Amino acid sequence: MLVCSTSDVTLALLSTMFSGFHVTLVSSIHDAETHLQSLDNSQPLDFLILDDQSETRADNLARYLHSLELISLHDTKLIHLYTPTTSLSGHAIFNSNTPGVVKMTKPPRTARFLQTLAGLKDLPNAISSSQASDVVKAMEDLAAVQRTLFGNVLVAEGKYFVRCRACNVSKTSGGSQTTR
Repeated sequence: MLVCSTSDVTLALLSTMFSGFHVTLVSSIHDAETHLQSLDNSQPLDFLILDDQSETRADNLARYLHSLELISLHDTKLIHLYTPTTSLSGHAIFNSNTPGVVKMTKPPRTARFLQTLAGLKDLPNAISSSQASDVVKAMEDLAAVQRTLFGNVLVAEGKYFVRCRACNVSKTSGGSQTTR
């Protein structure tokens, strides 16, 4: 499995989450492409996990992956981790249907991630049938994307826009200021 993220924290989290698997970590799409070029048909790659907010970059990486035409990459699935957002009009931003790309909202949960990987490989998994179906999960993800917040909002991670009505939003320059 190849994991690509510009965040050292995400790379460490996913490395821990997938301990026991053969995992290669890279910190850029360029490094991921270089790694893919170095593979041959004796090295199958089951999954490429991309942590990136850009749907276009995920789609382009999937197209690049399949353009290499290696038998070992024929069944490789790209899992696109992203933070759900909406456009200013309130419509969901992520709705591409690029073949071979599986979208997964952050933060990733180990059980959900492993169940998704098992499902993509058509492997049985031990999660009980009381777990939500894929359709329910997809609907929950869609609901999360379309959520409108009311009240006091603390945004702990930068570069994200919060759409709200009658909210008290305070911007700070550091984490220590948010707790005052």
